[in-house]
Amino acid sequence: MSPIIQTEADRLISLVDTKGKITAKEASKVLGLKERQVEEWADFLEKQGILNLKLNFFNLKLISKKGQK
Repeated sequence: MSPIIQTEADRLISLVDTKGKITAKEASKVLGLKERQVEEWADFLEKQGILNLKLNFFNLKLISKKGQK
């Protein structure tokens, strides 16, 4: 059986699901990525229906859809 490969995007989804919600800035620090990269992936993941985004003033919040109906 081959090992499971986990991408940085997978790690981002897992982080958001674990935290429930997290800012792009906080996620970038935890994952060791540039904030802009996290924002781009989050935008794509929202378009795919994997997570929600909420922008308020200076913070982009990534919100888990896990457990939502």
